[in-house]
Amino acid sequence: MGIFDSNIKRDVDEINKLLKGVQPTAQKTPTGINMKYRPYITAIKSKPFLLLAGISGTGKSRIVRELARACWNIGSNEYKAQKPKNFEMVQVKPNWHDSSELIGYVSRIDGVRYVVGPFLKFMVKAIQDPDIPYFLCLDEMNLAPVEQYFAEYLSVIESRKLQDDGSIATDPIVDYSNTEEYKSLIDQLFPEDDDLREEYLTEKGGKRLSIPQNLIVVGTVNMDETTFSFSRKVLDRAMTIEMNEVDLKGGLTKRYEQIGKLEAANLISNDVEGVDVYDQYRNACDVSIAYLESINAILEGTPFKVAYRTRNEVLLYVVNNLPYQKEGETKSYVVARALDEITNMKILSRIEGDETKVSSDFLVSLEKVIKEGLEAICNNMFTELDYKSVSLVKLEEMKKRLVSGYTSFWS
Repeated sequence: MGIFDSNIKRDVDEINKLLKGVQPTAQKTPTGINMKYRPYITAIKSKPFLLLAGISGTGKSRIVRELARACWNIGSNEYKAQKPKNFEMVQVKPNWHDSSELIGYVSRIDGVRYVVGPFLKFMVKAIQDPDIPYFLCLDEMNLAPVEQYFAEYLSVIESRKLQDDGSIATDPIVDYSNTEEYKSLIDQLFPEDDDLREEYLTEKGGKRLSIPQNLIVVGTVNMDETTFSFSRKVLDRAMTIEMNEVDLKGGLTKRYEQIGKLEAANLISNDVEGVDVYDQYRNACDVSIAYLESINAILEGTPFKVAYRTRNEVLLYVVNNLPYQKEGETKSYVVARALDEITNMKILSRIEGDETKVSSDFLVSLEKVIKEGLEAICNNMFTELDYKSVSLVKLEEMKKRLVSGYTSFWS
């Protein structure tokens, strides 16, 4: 049964023995980065599709802009710019029910041409500047049904594969076709580069409009009566972070968020699946899998049970957090903290329903297995370290919401 038996008994010696074998990552420990932003940075590195949820006015779109700004040296023109060139905001409209406004469409008025959407225009900027992370912010993302207007991206992002040269490639978001509309599209996207334009117009062996490795998509989310809820198709493909805490003194002494200088390696990973990290970090991965298995035992028979996609993203998130071990912290604490955060992001965010789907007993059982699982990994986590678990806090909220007959992750 792995490290945990069916009763989630502690076996701290065995876990600590495993975690002693966790090797430091190839990337050196980040220096000068404000640890407040660690969850955002490591979530993006694990999957370049992030949802920022929370009440209006908490700075969700601002933090995306500041993450983009942090990719530049302090004092540079891009750092001081109102909008750095690696940041773009697109405001989602309630009438979006297909990809025409975001990706584009074919017009046959006065000849055949492709009307290019802002997503493709910004994507090409990222393609032409591969060493810099590019942030596309979809503001108020759920004002329209995401799985309708963003269908192409949701499909293509899951085709990410590690190539022999160490890069990551996806299927094309707009595939090659020997048509006037495709030629019109390429002509508009690469107007000043004849060689590159020719490569994209070459049928055999040519380049394709695939999502570049350095393109990061962040959607801001307000959950109220004017917005759409997320389907599990969307939630399964995204990382989710809530921003409901408010510091009314924040931002009064510094104009920009003090994130620290972000290198491309802090945000962009060459790892896509669990298999890409398992051999090098087998011990941390085995601890994480045992924890996931204990949670899946509670989720058995429900539509919330996790499978390989979630397993992969859990492993990537844990591994990407290993360099962020501060002085005085143990490896077991870093792993347990990462598992707590990814539980909130990837497991609890999918749970919703009335009492026939989500009973009080179910939430209590889930709460118990999460707490005991984290304590088994880091046995003094909730006592000596006084750690505040984000997933356990969220479960308390969900239990209170269930009193009305229905509960969900979303506030």
